[in-house]
Amino acid sequence: MIAITNEQIERVSLILGSVPNGAEKALSSVVRRANTTVRTEAVKGITNTYAISAQNVRAETTINMRTRKVDGGIVGTVSFAGYKLPLYRFNVTPTVPVQRATVKAAVLKENTRTPFEHAFIAKMKSGHTGMFERDTTARTPITEFMGPSTAQMAGNSVVLEQVEQAAQETVSKRIEQEINRILNGYGVKK
Repeated sequence: MIAITNEQIERVSLILGSVPNGAEKALSSVVRRANTTVRTEAVKGITNTYAISAQNVRAETTINMRTRKVDGGIVGTVSFAGYKLPLYRFNVTPTVPVQRATVKAAVLKENTRTPFEHAFIAKMKSGHTGMFERDTTARTPITEFMGPSTAQMAGNSVVLEQVEQAAQETVSKRIEQEINRILNGYGVKK
């Protein structure tokens, strides 16, 4: 959890007390910057832990950031929305459709690829390439293998720890910068 301590809030309020809405503006800027750091570090943490590129993470995900006032305080939220990612976007071999090849895949970077006996790589008429399995007993004879969603990957404890640490460092750095910025007249209407 990212937190601005009471000591930091009191310090900002004391220093910027003479500036109209100075403390609120400074803290809002700090929270917005922390949100941006969370978004960036979450994608980095996911790509460090999982066998997926940042481009593939962003392609299938909506990342929303909000800063709002709640009960006299300022709250920043970052949310990840999206569906499960196709397993083909992770560490899969072969990467192109090949006849009678054993398909192997891994979701985590630290794991080796696991062979899938009845899987195959195919490019559909729509242009989508994926890792599929044929099931003649099911109503839909071909199903695609899916991996975790971005929200699930961002919820990984290793990723969360890395994100929280980076965001807390950003908060500590930005408080001083925002105080100086407002005291120098930036961001304040004259």
